[in-house]
Amino acid sequence: MYMRSLGLLGVAAAAVVVLVAGEIVVARSRTYLVDVAFEVDRTVGPAFDDREPLQLRVLGDSTAAGVGTTAADAALPVLLADRVAARTGRTVRVIGLGVSGARTSDVTSDQLPKIADADVVVIVIGSNDVIHLTGRARLRRDTAELLAEASASGAPVVLGGIPRFYGVGALAQPLRAIVDGYAAVLRDVQRDVATSVPGVTFVDIAALASPRFRGVPQSMSGDEFHPSTIGYGFWADALAPAVATAVGS
Repeated sequence: MYMRSLGLLGVAAAAVVVLVAGEIVVARSRTYLVDVAFEVDRTVGPAFDDREPLQLRVLGDSTAAGVGTTAADAALPVLLADRVAARTGRTVRVIGLGVSGARTSDVTSDQLPKIADADVVVIVIGSNDVIHLTGRARLRRDTAELLAEASASGAPVVLGGIPRFYGVGALAQPLRAIVDGYAAVLRDVQRDVATSVPGVTFVDIAALASPRFRGVPQSMSGDEFHPSTIGYGFWADALAPAVATAVGS
């Protein structure tokens, strides 16, 4: 028991080091600190579609806001909308509500009130919970509250799980590996909660998209923390099938 306690203390101490190092990286990263200079509100899809546009709302952190790209059309929400339009044959209006630095609880308080007219809601969140060491019990509560309120809107909900961190060059080893390990812990919490809430689909970005970053350095943006447009395309490829299924295509 004594050795186990020492081990847990070591992990906790290492986690604190990770947090401090992560904050230093963020402080030095101009790309990360400067939020996007655009708002995501686009209508994409077939030129001739007599139906009302499918209303897609993308919530989350900086990855949902478009940090790592230079234009709305290159950001994750629009890339996802393009793929959903192609799969469904529908015109899609997408609004990105993501905020750089947001954690799971922030999405509930700040972004969910803006989804009243959504036909489908996509939430990509959790990376900042990893960086800021949100505990498992706290994340479980926050995720349960988020998904319950999102599904109460009546729209299907797709939750994008926390990605892998092994391609994040902004974190040196062994910190990167420690962060990646903690991401796996919190990702399991997300998956477990999502399976218990009706109307919610969990998409494992770590399994479906993160491996595609290997050997493709241009899939990361210049800050080596956020994906580039190429990387967000990998995420959109992973999310689109679940979104299309959720809207009944």
